[in-house]
Amino acid sequence: MSKIYTVHELIKMLVGNIEPYGDSSVDCLRLDNLKEHCDTSLRLIEDLIDTAKYRDRPEQSIKIMGEHAYNVLVDIKEILNNAL
Repeated sequence: MSKIYTVHELIKMLVGNIEPYGDSSVDCLRLDNLKEHCDTSLRLIEDLIDTAKYRDRPEQSIKIMGEHAYNVLVDIKEILNNAL
């Protein structure tokens, strides 16, 4: 039976390891992986921002999606405020 991967696991497999290793030849590749990871993360956040704009729409299904995206962005903001 084959394993079913989450989207997060698939992205990590596609991007590669981003944890510093301490060897220049390894860390050079991991820096490229980190840059791809960051670019992908920023683009996904931009998608959330675009969807959050729908939170005030009168159509219930659209509003629910907009509110969910907005709430996730608030959570991200809190996580960042605590981390920085």
